[in-house]
Amino acid sequence: MENEIKTNETQETKEEDIKVKTFTEEEVKNLLNAKVQSETDKVRTEYSKKLKTTEDELNKYKPKEKSQAEIELENRLKVLEDKEKEVSKKERLLNISDELEKQGLPKQLNKYLLEVKDTATEINSLKEIFNNAKLDNSFKPQSHASTKDSITKEQFLKMGYTDRLNLFKSNKDLYDRLSK
Repeated sequence: MENEIKTNETQETKEEDIKVKTFTEEEVKNLLNAKVQSETDKVRTEYSKKLKTTEDELNKYKPKEKSQAEIELENRLKVLEDKEKEVSKKERLLNISDELEKQGLPKQLNKYLLEVKDTATEINSLKEIFNNAKLDNSFKPQSHASTKDSITKEQFLKMGYTDRLNLFKSNKDLYDRLSK
């Protein structure tokens, strides 16, 4: 009998648990919206915390704003560096000009050799080019005196009047030399 009572009690509690509450469609939507809103808020809060820590860390690495004195100091330093570069460039131009002059080349070529790393090699090749150009531009006779143009004094004396006239027209210098 005791067993029966216990089973009856458990059945009653089960029946109470089994009671299902039915929701209207509107209530379901409200419950879902509330749950979605709750989860969205959790995610938003989590990401806003992460964003805040990241921004704080980023601000640590950002450069601080410079004072007016620091800005002026940087400007002066930049001006000095520019002047140093300019002086270095002028010194290099003078050294190149001196080397060109020693090699017998025009000093005006220095501006073309300014950016070259190995100036000595370039100056030597320029010297070679200029020397070859001098040789190429030297006098080159267009026609050499051939044997048919060279006439002896005896041959000239044996020539007739028309042959002497042709020689006079074609080679006046030779005619003048032979006629004396």
